[in-house]
Amino acid sequence: IVNDILNVSRIQPYDPTFLVPAVPLAATVHRICSDWASQSGSQRRLTVHPGDSTVGVRFDTEHLRRVLVNLLDNARRHTEDQADAIQVCSGTDDAQHASVSVWSEAAPLESSVERHLFEPFFSSDSRSSGLGLYICRELCERHEASLTYQRAIRSARNQPCEGNAFVVVFQM
Repeated sequence: IVNDILNVSRIQPYDPTFLVPAVPLAATVHRICSDWASQSGSQRRLTVHPGDSTVGVRFDTEHLRRVLVNLLDNARRHTEDQADAIQVCSGTDDAQHASVSVWSEAAPLESSVERHLFEPFFSSDSRSSGLGLYICRELCERHEASLTYQRAIRSARNQPCEGNAFVVVFQM
């Protein structure tokens, strides 16, 4: 957490031209999700819907891993141990934007929680530092991407289910 905070709070402006070449989004997301599912024992809950394998985004792979793992950990905390309870989808939105969404079958966030989601040190869980979503958003913005929250309906266990989705939109 300390390293993440130091990365986010650096005085020097971030220069995206120092990033590695575009990373293949679908393959990178699949690898990160597979590693997370194995380490957390969440293979049953997680479904990954791969997008176009030719899409690449300019985003540091380690930073993308940090963002996705945080979103997946949050999703796991708020879902039941059921098939399809957590779904990750990657794809293109248009010719200039690609996205990854982490959806979890869960109750809607209270409006008081939703208003402060991305603020540092805000948490609805007493065991949390309240820095995870803040750091995720800051890492996304450093890479000219955005991170948002929305309610969404997905098919889980062959029926429509409401849930919470965190969506990262990348510049291509």
